[in-house]
Amino acid sequence: TKRSKYIVEQWNEMLQRHKRERIEALQSLSESGYTQTQAAKILGCKLSKLNTYVKRYDIDWKVIRQGVRS
Repeated sequence: TKRSKYIVEQWNEMLQRHKRERIEALQSLSESGYTQTQAAKILGCKLSKLNTYVKRYDIDWKVIRQGVRS
């Protein structure tokens, strides 16, 4: 039999990698100074979904109150 040159990851490993990549992407957007509203538009998701994910995984995101500039 011919051996595949591709490394096959297990299902659980793939899920963990995807979770890690999502968290890293959100941290990157946060560190770049985007608001959650802007990030939700960039990602094409609802703000409530993004906010839930940020809270669930304890991602540090600077909150800018509406109408207040820092």
